[in-house]
Amino acid sequence: MTVTLTPDQQDVVTELMNLGVGRAADAFSRLVGDEVLLSVPEVQFCSQDQAQTHLQATDSGQMAGVMQTFSGFASGTAALIFPGPRSMELVRLVVGDDLPAEDISELEQETLAELGNIILNHCLATIGNTLQAEVRASLPETYRGLWPEMFEAFHRITPAPQVPAVDEATLVMLVQIDFTLRSRNLRGYLAFLIDMNAAQVFLSLIDRYLDSLSG
Repeated sequence: MTVTLTPDQQDVVTELMNLGVGRAADAFSRLVGDEVLLSVPEVQFCSQDQAQTHLQATDSGQMAGVMQTFSGFASGTAALIFPGPRSMELVRLVVGDDLPAEDISELEQETLAELGNIILNHCLATIGNTLQAEVRASLPETYRGLWPEMFEAFHRITPAPQVPAVDEATLVMLVQIDFTLRSRNLRGYLAFLIDMNAAQVFLSLIDRYLDSLSG
C-alpha cells in the first residue's frame, strides 16, 4: 500500500511544517535569548525502508532524538532526531558554553526533551489548528542509537493497533530542518510515522482545507 500526494497536498504539508517550525523558532529564541532561524527545505513522504536508507546515507553514526506519540488528525509517532555530536551542540546553545563537558552530558536528555517538546508540539498544534482537527500528544521521551534502533523505538512506543509491524502499512513523513543560531548551522530531522489508514484521514483533512480555500 502506498500513498501519493498531489502537488497541492504536498504544498499544504510543506506550508504547515514551515508555520510550525517558525512558531517553534520564536519559542526557541526566547529560551536561548538569541534569534533562532529554523527552515524546512524539504518534506518527503516515503516508506520506513526508504526513510531509513535516506537517513543512513546522510549520517550513519549514533543519533540522539526525542519521540512522542500523537493522535487526532492522524495517529502515530513523532520524532526530532539529530546526529549525536549535533545534539551536544544544541545543548550548548541552550545552556551556554561555560559548563564543563561532563555537566553538558548530564543535561543533554533534559534539554533535548525540552527542545523536542517545543518543536514537535508547535508542528502538531499548527497542523491540528489549521485543519480544524483535535490533536493530542504524549510527553516526549529521549532516545539514542543508530537509525535502525531509532526506528525500532518508533514502533516500540507506538500503540500496536495504530502502527502495524508491516512496513508497507506505515507512512513516514520526513521533514528536514535547518537551524541557524550564533553563526552555527545545524541540521536535524522531524519524522512522523503514521498508520496508512490514519494517513488517508490526514489527506482527506488536507483536501477539505484546500476546498475551503477555493470556496
